Amino acid sequence: MTTTQTPPRLERETKFLQAIRDRIKNDTGARATFKRALSGEHHHLRKVYPFTLPYLAGIHEWQQDIWIFVACLSTYHAQEKEPTPRSFAQSCLDLHNSSASKGVERRFRSLLDTDLVDIQSPITALVRLIKSKKDKKIPVYYPQLIADLCFWDHPDQFIQDQWAKTFWGATPLNEVKP
Repeated sequence: MTTTQTPPRLERETKFLQAIRDRIKNDTGARATFKRALSGEHHHLRKVYPFTLPYLAGIHEWQQDIWIFVACLSTYHAQEKEPTPRSFAQSCLDLHNSSASKGVERRFRSLLDTDLVDIQSPITALVRLIKSKKDKKIPVYYPQLIADLCFWDHPDQFIQDQWAKTFWGATPLNEVKP
């Protein structure tokens, strides 16, 4: 697997996901277990704990659920190489631009209003759509998704604002040329 330059603040997330990939790369049963855990059913989630929890020491328990969820997503949507850092909103925008349907935009708009406790289902649905685009590979940078979801419930909703600006095309002030 080719590696890309990882922003320092995403180093732990990147190492975690790489450790999971390395541990299950030749284990089809383990990969199937991760995919089943995307259902959110507790008995399926418990089966991925032996693969994930040893790497999550020092992570708050409520955040461990996010890390495990994203590990399951990255196993379900395995990518040949690690994409360059980008937000999940950019992946959703690429998905939107690859389709004539307004469904992706509707799903994305709804996602921005979703509470963290309910976010797994809509994100999983979007990743399934991304994966279904076999003719156009749309990368998802999962370390950034972990980091963003850990701040999803922040009172300022700055992650939701960043995602909205990415999706609907606002250029950050520091990137605007005079």
